Amino acid sequence: MRLKDLVVIVTGAGSGIGRATALRFAQEGARVVLVDRNEAWGATTLSLVNAEGGDAHLVVADVSRGSDAARIVDETVRVFGRLDALINNAAVLVPKAVPELSEEEWDFVLGVNLKGVFLCSRQAILCFRRQGRGGTIVNMASVNSFYAEGGIAAYCAAKGGVQQLTRAMAIDHSSEGIRVNCICPGWIDTPINAGYFADPAARAFADKLHAIGRIGQPAEVAAVAVFLVSSDASFVTGASIVADGGFSAGLSTQLGIM
Repeated sequence: MRLKDLVVIVTGAGSGIGRATALRFAQEGARVVLVDRNEAWGATTLSLVNAEGGDAHLVVADVSRGSDAARIVDETVRVFGRLDALINNAAVLVPKAVPELSEEEWDFVLGVNLKGVFLCSRQAILCFRRQGRGGTIVNMASVNSFYAEGGIAAYCAAKGGVQQLTRAMAIDHSSEGIRVNCICPGWIDTPINAGYFADPAARAFADKLHAIGRIGQPAEVAAVAVFLVSSDASFVTGASIVADGGFSAGLSTQLGIM
């Protein structure tokens, strides 16, 4: 119960890493605000948290809209009385290279993956200031913040931006008692990757890219988020925590460079 009674917002809580994070935070004693564009997915996460005796509230919202970002924080304070931490997890992927990307698809990916982090963080920081006791922001970046992959240009651009935005916010707001970090997962068994992993050969290839011999599970990333929000990480800000099963450590070998 490391997070007992903390109030935490988790965006993209309807599936994957977001759902696992919401469940883990509830298990650690936090009161969780679940945010997702898909009401049915969010409601499923809400029922899972409630089934374990957790305390959660669902907000159906699009993080790429400023009005929705403000509503998320306002409703959090209305329901739970305060805000202690924000987990910017919501993400989308359009698997295309630049020539095939439409302007609308670019805006969609950057809107959710990067602008959404900006909008929600801005509202959270304003709330932390009003409360006068600091707070914590954890952004979900990616190994694609460091390394690009073919065919996902907008996603790579957005995740690189998330990492730099994390560092900038950490510098700007540390004096206010606000810690900002990001997690950089490797390949994780989530719905965003389901189409690729449906091919057994592709799944086996992905497993071999990781030094520990398998892709990650959402709960393993959620555990890192719990650490970053907890007091155990009181001296950690502006950091990019890589949780990739050794993917980046062995990248040169995987590519045949060494």
